[in-house]
Amino acid sequence: ALVRPPGHHALSDRAMGFCFVNNVAVAAEMLLRRGLAERIAIYDFDVHHGNGTQAIFYDRKDVLYLSTHQHPFYPGTGMAKETGEGPGEGTTVNVPLPSGTTDATLDEVTRSLLIPKVRAFAPDVILLSAGFDGYVGDPLGGFELTPSGFHAVVGRFRDLAESVADGRIVGVLEGGYALDGLGACVRAALYAFEGRTL
Repeated sequence: ALVRPPGHHALSDRAMGFCFVNNVAVAAEMLLRRGLAERIAIYDFDVHHGNGTQAIFYDRKDVLYLSTHQHPFYPGTGMAKETGEGPGEGTTVNVPLPSGTTDATLDEVTRSLLIPKVRAFAPDVILLSAGFDGYVGDPLGGFELTPSGFHAVVGRFRDLAESVADGRIVGVLEGGYALDGLGACVRAALYAFEGRTL
């Protein structure tokens, strides 16, 4: 879903950080309310932590929220110790990463930590908050990710969705401010969804 503005900073009661409506949170809630899913996993790979999405589902056991993001960085949330509360304890997984994070680091975190968490949760649908401001040339981020790196991570989640969620996976555009890089990264993600190489 090529939406603008992005949404993952928006809280349930206010806009924040370029975001007015939390698109992924709305999609997740509607899937649950309409009985189209009982459990949803959201992976947010924007360079900024999706504080709004985390807050909306922080005490829920039916939504697993995972985030890899630059830290320290805006909005200042997303510490590893933030894991959910009440019925939602353990359904928030934050992986703060330093400026300069590369494709190899993101792929390692994806394989060793994120995929096992999603597999254990066994969601009916996987939603990706697809932020491409981790791109090496992005003016707002400090990561050094490439289109190939995004292709690899999205491909791993596509394969995961095939094995745990009957292939039900949706990507929703979040940040990305280097326009040429954004286009290349989105194309790489679309190729990954199709099972195509770059």
